[in-house]
Amino acid sequence: MAKKKPPVIKTNVALEALTIEYLPVESIQPNEYNPNRMSEKDFELLLRSMREDGFTQPIIVHRTTRKIVDGEHRWRAGSHLGMKEVPVVLVDMTPEQMRIATLRHNRARGSEDIQLSADVLRDLEKLGALAWAADSLMLTDAEVEKLLEDVPAPEALAGDSYNDAWAPKPRMEAQLHGVTAGSQAGIENTTALSVQALERQRERERKLQAAHTEEERELVRKDGTLYRINLIFADGEAELVKRVLGERPAQRLLEMCQREMAAA
Repeated sequence: MAKKKPPVIKTNVALEALTIEYLPVESIQPNEYNPNRMSEKDFELLLRSMREDGFTQPIIVHRTTRKIVDGEHRWRAGSHLGMKEVPVVLVDMTPEQMRIATLRHNRARGSEDIQLSADVLRDLEKLGALAWAADSLMLTDAEVEKLLEDVPAPEALAGDSYNDAWAPKPRMEAQLHGVTAGSQAGIENTTALSVQALERQRERERKLQAAHTEEERELVRKDGTLYRINLIFADGEAELVKRVLGERPAQRLLEMCQREMAAA
């Protein structure tokens, strides 16, 4: 019989009312345990957000120590923009609750749904604000075009929507992790991703998150090769591709590469 776990004892103090105060930037300091890291590009995106929209989310700060519980990057951005005061919410937390709250805030950010982002960009295109959005979001023309065409990227295949049927089989160096095929706005899309590529991509993301400097992140980016091909065919070309490669050409091409690797 499994041993019964003892009850979890929590000494948290919940915030009863949200009161925003403005404190001098220099009176606040970051904590020494925050594991969250932000790339230079993401930090620049935060700066643009604050320039255009203002300081819309207060920083969570411990009342006594004035150490940040959540919002270190917003605090750094405010200082970078020359703000003398920043909006904060003062909280009374134990050291244990502070650390748990920091981790929980970091993990509760959510992740971007590429499909929904593409839909929002289409709405902005109809509103005549696509150029504004691209500049504010630091998107290149190629990135905007890719989102609007809604061509699934390998990252979208790495979620939980693919079951164990795509797991690698024994003694095979590479198998398909996921294959998508669909049609939207008259464009047929097909994408394939190998397990090897997925593992390399996840490993790279882990290393990038662990990197502390831009030099370390650049070394991670140069370590190994990820190769993505986007091909678009129309009319007779599209029909030829279907005849040669079938209804799932991306999967067929990946399988051909795997056979070449096995024969080498």
